[in-house]
This record gives sequence, C-alpha cells and structure tokens, in this order.
Amino acid sequence: MRTLLRFALPIMTGLVFSACLSGDLDVGQNLINPDEMQLQYIDTVTVNLSTVMVPDSFVTSSDSSVLVGRWTDAQTGQMQARGFASLSYVANDLPDQKGIRFDSLVLEMVYGYSVGDTLKPFMLQVHQLQQPLEIGAVHYNTQAVAYGTTPLLQSTFLPQFKEEIRQVRIRIPDAMARTFFEKLVSKDINSSETMSDYWKGFAFLSPTTSNVFLAFNLTSSLSGIRLYYRGNDISQTANNVLFPFQASHFTQLTSNRSGTALQALQRPSDAVSSRTTDNSSFIVPGAFLYTRLEIPSLSEFIKPENFIGLNRAELIIEPIRRDFRDNNPPPSQLGLYFTNNQNETVEAVPGFSTGASAAVASYSYLSNAIELEDAYVFNITYYVNQIMKGQAVNRPMLLRVPIGQNTMKTMIERIKFGNRQSTTDRIRLKLYVTSDT
Repeated sequence: MRTLLRFALPIMTGLVFSACLSGDLDVGQNLINPDEMQLQYIDTVTVNLSTVMVPDSFVTSSDSSVLVGRWTDAQTGQMQARGFASLSYVANDLPDQKGIRFDSLVLEMVYGYSVGDTLKPFMLQVHQLQQPLEIGAVHYNTQAVAYGTTPLLQSTFLPQFKEEIRQVRIRIPDAMARTFFEKLVSKDINSSETMSDYWKGFAFLSPTTSNVFLAFNLTSSLSGIRLYYRGNDISQTANNVLFPFQASHFTQLTSNRSGTALQALQRPSDAVSSRTTDNSSFIVPGAFLYTRLEIPSLSEFIKPENFIGLNRAELIIEPIRRDFRDNNPPPSQLGLYFTNNQNETVEAVPGFSTGASAAVASYSYLSNAIELEDAYVFNITYYVNQIMKGQAVNRPMLLRVPIGQNTMKTMIERIKFGNRQSTTDRIRLKLYVTSDT
C-alpha cells in the first residue's frame, strides 16, 4: 500500500518541499510582501507509537444483533464472541383449533453482517441456557450466562447468503419440538413465565478456527423459533406461528493475549512500543487495545530559516491493509484524545485551524489506484500552533474510535498502523509553514 497523497509537491532540498496550498494563505502578509512568501512543508518530526490497553465494559444488550465467532492474530491474540438470548411468548389460538397436526419447529435468525473470512464453512452451535435472561436487564460485554455443555442444535453453512431474506434456519429435533407443540395445545405453556421455564434461552457460539464474526439480527420480525403445523381441513392448510426473541439478548466478548508481545499489557499504565511489535501499533476496541501517540520533539521544533508562521499541520496515519474490498474494513472514523499516564481518555484534541471542533478523521482511499492508497488525515493545526507559540503543553494522545460511535460492529473492527520505520505504511506529521524568500 502507498500513501494517500493530498498534494503534489516538487522536491526542493533535503526533506523540505514547496507547493501551492489551499488554506490560511495570509499568514505573515502583514509582515512581508505576499510575492516574497514561500510555502514549505516539513515531515521530519518524529511520532512515537505504542499499543496500550484501556480496560472498560460496554453495553451489548442495546444492539439489535448478537455476535458469534472468533479472531486469532499472532500479534494481538484471540478475541471470541458468544451470543445469549431468551424467547418471548406470543398469544395464539392453537388450543382452540381442533385436529391440527405438528409439522416442524425451526430456529430462524436473520443474518445481519459479517467481518472476516466468509469463504469457509461456519459451524454454529446452539446451547440451552441453564436459566432465562432477566427481562429488561442491561448486559455488558464482560457478562455471560451458564449453558449446557452439549449443543442443543448444530449447523454448518457458508455465510454468503444470496436470497432476498438472508436467514439461518436450523430445525429443532422433533422430540423436543413435539413436546413444545403439545404443551402449547394443552395450555401448559401460556405465558412468558411458562415459556421461559421450558426453553430458558440459547447460547450461540462457534468452534470455527477461521477469522470471522457473524452478526444475527434478533430484533427482526423474522427471527425466533417458528412452529409449522397443518390444519384439519381437506387441504391440510399450512400455518405457522413465530415466537420471537426477547429484547434482552446480548454478546460477550473475551480476549486473550497470551503468547504475544502484548501480553505485557497488564495494567492501565503499561504500553508496548511499536518498535517491539514489527514497527506496528494496533486498535482493537473489543479487546481494549488502542494506540498512544507521542511527539516529543514538537516542543523543541527547530523552525526553518526565515520562518513566519504555521499554515497547516496534518497527522497522516496509514493503515496496513492490502485491499479496500476485503471483508475486514477499518473503522470509518478515528478520533484523537489527550491522555495521561494511565492511558485514560481525557478530552478531545482540538482540530483544524480554530480548535473549535474535535480532531476526527475519516478513512479515505483512492478507488482507482493500482495499489491501495489510503489514510486517516487529521488536521491539528490549532494544537500544533499553540505548542509552537508556547501557549499549550505538548501532551500524549490516544487514537481510538470517536466517543459515542461505538457499536458492536466497531468493537470487532481492527486496524494496524506502521511507525516511521515501517517499510510500507507509516505515520507522519506534516507541517506546512510560511517563510520569506
């Protein structure tokens, strides 16, 4: 992958270049004739990267989907997702229908999205919970509910759904299904309580060794267990009734960094330099991994000769990625936040030239490039200008998904960055300055 270039700049001498540039071009015009001004950029400022662990818990019961799958990476370890859900009771007229015949009982779940390898078969195992979920309870990524050791259901499929309604359908064994049907007809199951007593709920997991996560939308009107039966009329009319999932479903995310360089991250204050992880740093929100940035030389930046002022400061961060069409997209946006020696998120770094808004960058790429050219480009002109003027303290920063934008999908997205020693994709701070000729 190559750098996403926003400006075409001819080489002058060394690592200092000149170019025509849009932006605040009136810097220094009250001091010198604009015709005698020159715009230059400097990208020799060192940016140090390290990976840190920021332990936290987040609500997963508010998401429409549950996640199932795992991801194993030699540098960041393994992350695993398991889903938990209980069923709702739906009032029905089965006891009032005479002579109806049981057909089948099917677990149906609408397929939401996937992250990772969908070209290999995926095994989904469904276990029965030992106790039902509490209705309306808030559940977090760190929680789990006990379930039976033997799968109640199991199905292997290729997660590339081409039909209009993308759905996973698993038939429930007839013995259990017929018993459920009979209890509905006899009114032994006639409420949410009696429904929970019989089913209790499901745990969804997978023993797959592929790097893939699948999301199942349990709030869909097409997700639940569907009872198929036939009427007692001459045509034996096919009928069905769906018992949907409760709204209290949730996902548990666990991570294990054993055997990796990042296993050294034991306390919030720990940091692993990118120099020890193949000149790379990482962001994996679901595993609490973020990237810490430090620019130690910025406070003592040696200004070029005849320096007048800073025109623009861009922090360019290039993800290590081969193809933008892969099924492992990076976060759509990243934000910069000041941090402390405990790697806590303190406050947003001021962005642009005024500092009135937070420093947030969107992932962008050139779709028609022969090789992938992509980057996150942060405009941190105000902050750098304040440091150069001695009006702000040079502080370490944390690179993460913007606060308030975390979803189950962003939790499992991952991204890898190269430092300045990386052979391909690297981080750079570009300073566009104005000087006289």
